[in-house]
Amino acid sequence: MKKNIMMTVLVLCLTLPLAGFAMDYQHRLEAKDIIFSWTLEGDLIHVQLSAKTEGWVGIGFDPEDAMAGANIIIGAVKDGQVKIEDHFGDRKRGHSSDEELGGKNDVQNPAGTEDKGMTTISFTYPLNSGNKYDKPVPADGTGKIMLAYGAGKDSFKNRHAYHVLYEVNFKTGESKKIK
Repeated sequence: MKKNIMMTVLVLCLTLPLAGFAMDYQHRLEAKDIIFSWTLEGDLIHVQLSAKTEGWVGIGFDPEDAMAGANIIIGAVKDGQVKIEDHFGDRKRGHSSDEELGGKNDVQNPAGTEDKGMTTISFTYPLNSGNKYDKPVPADGTGKIMLAYGAGKDSFKNRHAYHVLYEVNFKTGESKKIK
């Protein structure tokens, strides 16, 4: 009996991090070599980001001036291990982790893979975490997002090889490239 319970727990522990990849996302936005897929569920957003890179991939919600003011989620996969962090755009050309600033990492269910030059991360995030370094994601409206990926290095301090800014309706999936 104990052996069966332990095996069940082990199987769950091994499969739960992959749950983000099994999801059928409601919406998809494709930009140059980067794909943002998402589903709204209650007070959560489920996100998958894929980019043609062996470096990091990230999304910034509601940027004000370049990176400044954005709620940034950035992730990488190195040696099969995924690392996804919650950052805040604390300057025009940079960001710091919420934890370094005194907040917390609100990323849930982090998962990721790197295969044949493609990095994919997935995570769940609260639409309104209440963290002072996070901004609410508008479930019933339009918001700005920036998508970016790094050039082959997993360091979150490495500059992006590509970035783009979109206006997105998170409920309907409609999007418009801003720049």
